[in-house]
Amino acid sequence: MNRAKPKRSVVSRYWPWSILALILAGAGYYLYFLAQADFAVDSDTLVIGQVKQGKFSVSVRGSGVLVPDNIQWLSANVDARVERILVKPGKTVSKGDLIVELTNPKLVQLLEETRWELEAVTAENEAERVIQESALLDQKTLVLNARLDYDSSKLEQDAQSELFEKNTGAVSKIDYERTRLETIQFKQRWQIQKQRLAKMTENLKVQNNARDARLKKMRKTLERVRQDVNSLKIYASIDSVVQDVPVEAGQRIGMGGNIAKLARQDSLIAELQVPELQIRDVEIGQKVVIDTRNNKAHGVVTRVDPAVVNGNVQVDVSFNGGLPADARPDLTVDGEIKIAEISDTLYVRRPLFAQSQTSASLYKLTADGNFASRVKVKLGKGSVDEIQIIEGLAPGEKIIISDPSSWESYPKVRLN
Repeated sequence: MNRAKPKRSVVSRYWPWSILALILAGAGYYLYFLAQADFAVDSDTLVIGQVKQGKFSVSVRGSGVLVPDNIQWLSANVDARVERILVKPGKTVSKGDLIVELTNPKLVQLLEETRWELEAVTAENEAERVIQESALLDQKTLVLNARLDYDSSKLEQDAQSELFEKNTGAVSKIDYERTRLETIQFKQRWQIQKQRLAKMTENLKVQNNARDARLKKMRKTLERVRQDVNSLKIYASIDSVVQDVPVEAGQRIGMGGNIAKLARQDSLIAELQVPELQIRDVEIGQKVVIDTRNNKAHGVVTRVDPAVVNGNVQVDVSFNGGLPADARPDLTVDGEIKIAEISDTLYVRRPLFAQSQTSASLYKLTADGNFASRVKVKLGKGSVDEIQIIEGLAPGEKIIISDPSSWESYPKVRLN
């Protein structure tokens, strides 16, 4: 007896075709997915930034060192030899403290000789003054005698004139004329002696002035030599810290040679080196935050160097309040200069090589994060780690901020 074969169900007959269709559909979708981008990037190697909106602070960062604001070099005023060094670099000194002793035997000898010469000139001037004053007294005596001779002759002339006019015959005309002539002569002699006295007085005054001038010159010379001798001892000019003593005992040093460098410990400024591409927005008066790695302090920009050195511009910053506790000369610091503050704008973490106030091509991620397409973005003001977005992006959108140089020729990339 033949048994009839059972009929296969619809599901049993078509399920292999269904699986094949699913496989083909998946393969087609995968091929379509791959075809949307010509280059694939490992997402783990990328740095992604998200566009934000809100308050944006524009700042510029620079590194530098703390340097004394008040530096004074002590130098030699004369040629000398270093005898003793009493203070080493790093020591705190007060104004008037002895730092270095110099020697110059010739200068000391010159001081003694100048002192002796001054004493000799003083004595000579006094002797000359006494001689001239004595001669002036003699001349005054001659003037007095000439005056007495004139007065006596004048009395005799007056008496003879009275008798001669009465024709008494007591005085002859010859005697009268002789007396009159003598009176005229005595008067002239008196006048001449008075003129000589005036000239001698004037001459004495001039000679005294000349002697005083020479004496003053000698005193100045002595004072200058004494100052040179005193300058052999080098004293601190301010309350400070000794930064450097570039001499050693026994060394010969010429006039003007540096002996010690002093700096006030409580008067420091920060010298920051700012890249030349970021310096255009830095101005005097802007606020600065100085970071010493252990403390932070606030300051203000006081000077912007007009020159560019090795791609950087020096910016001087003075502190508003007290110095940080760890502040000392040559301490390495970082400074953040506050350029501006925008109350409401779009901004994002600064992409690599992005410059302020420029247009750039950035890669924006799709909503699902599987692709990134190149878009044109207009950038505004840049800060240390962030940059303003003027147009081209919206809040919440994400961009690639890492280096895209290996695939920047592709308008769209796929993220694996």
